Amino acid sequence: MILECDIGNTRCKWRVVGEGAEENRGAFDCADGFGELPSLDGIRRVKVSSVAGSTVNEELTRTLASAKLEIEFARTSPLKAGVENAYADASKLGVDRWVAMIAGYNRCRGPVLILDAGSALTVDLVAANGKHLGGYITPGIQLMKSSLLAETDGVRFDRHNHSSGTAFGTDTASAVHAGVVAAQVGAAIVAIEEAGRKVSAGFAILLTGGDANVICTNLPATISAEVTMVPELVLDGLQWVLP
Repeated sequence: MILECDIGNTRCKWRVVGEGAEENRGAFDCADGFGELPSLDGIRRVKVSSVAGSTVNEELTRTLASAKLEIEFARTSPLKAGVENAYADASKLGVDRWVAMIAGYNRCRGPVLILDAGSALTVDLVAANGKHLGGYITPGIQLMKSSLLAETDGVRFDRHNHSSGTAFGTDTASAVHAGVVAAQVGAAIVAIEEAGRKVSAGFAILLTGGDANVICTNLPATISAEVTMVPELVLDGLQWVLP
């Protein structure tokens, strides 16, 4: 069996795959450590995509060392599984974006726009020939809220207690919550429009990440109908990055 992990800036998503089928899955906050990983009995490989710092990666390494398991970390590269990296220095592209692009391109076998709504909202476009055409990086919902709390004196609200719509707010908290959702939805719409200018019509749109549902439910119906939700896109990409 294979343990696959997608470690972001705040969360770790994992699943166990055996004989081509998923056996189990889960998620937890990285700040809580790795005690919530599944039993390692029967695990023969560990594949990881991580954008966390060295402290988190070292803690995971120590956790798995007790079971005599070595981690295979995904790395970005100039070319992999039919996708060509647009960055002059391939190593500077976030590995989560790289793995998601590879998963999306090999899933669709054609032009694809990938939106990953996590701590940051990232957007990447891959052409029909596999060439990465670039993308966007913007703060995600929680980062936007944290920035307002940190950089202003008069804007005060509970960033964890909120609605997920875009209706105008009638107090500070509801105005902030609606505003950051609107910003995310707006960025997604602009990205889709920009993708349409760069590639021919008919490109796939894949949406993943912890806040994907918030964005999708607030997109105009004509756009959301074209979006495919893929909750584990980064985990899906590990099969091509680490075959």
